[in-house]
Amino acid sequence: MGETGRSHSDLHLAAICHGGGGHIDRLMAEVAAGLRAQGCRLCGVIQSNPAPAPGQRCDMLLEELSSGEKFPISQRLGPESQACRLDSAALEEVVHLVERSLGDAPDMLLLNKFGRQESEGKGLRMSIARALELGVPVLVGLNRSYLPAWTRFAGAEGALLEAELDPVLRWCAKALRLAPESPAVNP
Repeated sequence: MGETGRSHSDLHLAAICHGGGGHIDRLMAEVAAGLRAQGCRLCGVIQSNPAPAPGQRCDMLLEELSSGEKFPISQRLGPESQACRLDSAALEEVVHLVERSLGDAPDMLLLNKFGRQESEGKGLRMSIARALELGVPVLVGLNRSYLPAWTRFAGAEGALLEAELDPVLRWCAKALRLAPESPAVNP
């Protein structure tokens, strides 16, 4: 990955490839719960989408993993709107919290997605690069439609994982064993 100047041997980067829908949000929540149960200090964000009110589209919430605080990141544009509902200012607030939590020596960075914002060099993209520079393993959700942008970002450095809990937890265990000062994690 040219942006961090790190070699393949010292990177711990993986993306969970999926075809969209809420499955990845549930999977990332399960991964976070499993890692926390084993004593891992996590930073990053996972997404949940509460049930919408009648006639409304669902809201998007990000949980910042180091604090457990939840942030709404969607704008209410009305039921007929076709515009992007992402509240970029709210996302930037969360990005700052993630950046700050990277300074607390987490064991792993989990991110709900490498999506449009990250493919354009925004969002949590710099958090990924910073975590890797600090030797913190990184796991992200990746809709297959952003695979070309991911490949440009990660090059051959990032592992691609299927959206299944057991293989993802095995990758996490391996990455944590190889990371400095991380707890021992069993798959």
